Amino acid sequence: MPTSRGEPEPTHTTEPHAPTGGGRAAAADGAAPQAPAAPTALLDAKLGEAIGAGLAGGAGPRLPPPPPAPAGPAPPELVESPEEHAPSIRDFLTDGSVPALCDELARLTGVPIWVRDRSGDVIIAERSAATGRPWSIVDEPAGARRAVERAGRRYDPRAGVFAVPIRISTGPLGSLVMPLDGAGPTAGEGGPGGMPAGATGGSSLERALMLLASSVSEVCEAQVAVRQRLHELGSLYRLSSMLAQAGDVDRLLSVALELAIDVLRVDGGSVAVIEPEKEELTIKAYQGVSPTWVTSTQTLTSGGVLRKGALAGEVVTVEDMRTDERIVVPEVVREEGLVSLISTGLLYNNRPIGLIRLYTRTARRFSAAQRVLLKSIADQSAAAVMNARLRTLREEDERIQRQVRLAADVQRRMLPRAIPNVPPLDLAARYSPSFELGGDFYDFIELGGHLGIVVGDVVGKGVAAALLMSAVRASLRAHAQDVYDISQVLSRVNAALVRDTRDNEFATLWYGVIDPQTLKLTYCGAGHEWPLVVRPPSRGAGRAPGDDDIIRLTADGMALGIDATQQYPHGLFQLRAGDVLVAYTDGLTDSTNFEGRHFGGTRVRRALLEILGREPEATAARIVEHVFWQLRQFSGLSRRIDDVTLVVMRVKDAK
Repeated sequence: MPTSRGEPEPTHTTEPHAPTGGGRAAAADGAAPQAPAAPTALLDAKLGEAIGAGLAGGAGPRLPPPPPAPAGPAPPELVESPEEHAPSIRDFLTDGSVPALCDELARLTGVPIWVRDRSGDVIIAERSAATGRPWSIVDEPAGARRAVERAGRRYDPRAGVFAVPIRISTGPLGSLVMPLDGAGPTAGEGGPGGMPAGATGGSSLERALMLLASSVSEVCEAQVAVRQRLHELGSLYRLSSMLAQAGDVDRLLSVALELAIDVLRVDGGSVAVIEPEKEELTIKAYQGVSPTWVTSTQTLTSGGVLRKGALAGEVVTVEDMRTDERIVVPEVVREEGLVSLISTGLLYNNRPIGLIRLYTRTARRFSAAQRVLLKSIADQSAAAVMNARLRTLREEDERIQRQVRLAADVQRRMLPRAIPNVPPLDLAARYSPSFELGGDFYDFIELGGHLGIVVGDVVGKGVAAALLMSAVRASLRAHAQDVYDISQVLSRVNAALVRDTRDNEFATLWYGVIDPQTLKLTYCGAGHEWPLVVRPPSRGAGRAPGDDDIIRLTADGMALGIDATQQYPHGLFQLRAGDVLVAYTDGLTDSTNFEGRHFGGTRVRRALLEILGREPEATAARIVEHVFWQLRQFSGLSRRIDDVTLVVMRVKDAK
């Protein structure tokens, strides 16, 4: 066999020059006559230069042009069929150096030599009129005649031949051929068949021909390996491109299976994935096997040992499923006509997400390189599947975010668009959600010359809290317009919330109504943080405000939405010029720094006293700004876990 491990075994035949199907023929009767020594030094020099350039297409020295053909018509050229054919020596030729080298050897030795492909046709070093290539294909009688006549001899179609096969691992490609004996310059002269004794070149020329065939075989074998590797890399590149595109999962797996079947040259296969919601294998694509096979062979072996091994990352193979003791359905295997199996899992971050199985219909022992290739295809397929899934999740997340942004816009429109101008009251407020949607709210309600102030906080955060907040706000506004008694207002809001919400949904709220003429404040609480009233000392007191100047508004009841029978007592407070009313949600006091400490009520009071001590005439907006500044100074860049709402009202001095 013509590989790097040895030389090709020549074939001697006494059949006439006719197509022989790759040079296989019966052994000749008798031994070939001996030949004088051939000019081997020149042959060795020409051999290496021509083979690599002629087969691999590389640059290199070229043989001198062959002598002109004898006068007479050129042999008729054969046109190749466009249909697929088994590999032949013609598939590896580029510039025709190998047939040209044979012509050169014939010129040097006087012995005809030609190249026969596996179909029995002859390749000659003459430009093809049909294809423009520097070599042509003719039938064997025409090719043999041409070679004999170029050597200056007379063609005898009955003469036997000495053929050395050109073979690679997949089978024969063709052969190098020369006559065992042939007509000499003058018929009947010399040795057998009219050729001078020893004219065949004997063992030296045969040896040279065997070395040439071996070298050509090695180059062709290398070319096959390169082409296969390029094919494999092309398949992996296509998978990589799919990974970047991250399209539909079913389409990805179908293409991946098709590529695996093509590059590993198997007859069929299937690919399944583990659906996240099912945690079981679901067939996504199959090819070359029947639907019955796919559905009836989820488990091929007892206990699923092969499947478990594949899902663990192994590449498992079965050379013959018909006789393997691990296979529990051999009759189904025979009915489907399958023989060999190779399988591995689709793993992402060492976690199985699928399984690929490939089958052949003839016995096959898969090489280590093929195992590695299947593993590479499986790994890239797994990455593509996860990429597609992540893309789907991202698209869904983006869709939800768009909806959340729309909801947040609606929620912001529920807050007062402008601060009301109600002399002598100076009002300011700020709402800072921890997420796009929050559960805090504040409101100013015009009540026929009176002003209602609301600060609320519903349980939770996000979409659910925002929806509950809108329900509480709408209910409060509806009842506040019709009912004067604020205790009754909160009782009705509470009853509605208990009726329409779950047990774990509730809200805290503070509601106060101010008469701008009398500065009388009527208020009611529902489980909310107690508001503060800071009453700065008079200008003539000569001191800054202190803790004794802070008053808590403590009239309170249970949070809304818990007990439908709950009553909410109200409180009264008489405001005066210079007073500062501060209402806020627990997000202000519960804010933490990096050490986990809370901002707390003490720091709220300290911030109020600090700004009023430094700026006794500070406006409501200035007070809000200062409190938030102190909160930022305390919390830094630590993540806030709750919404923060702050409402400040200051009673201005009468002018």
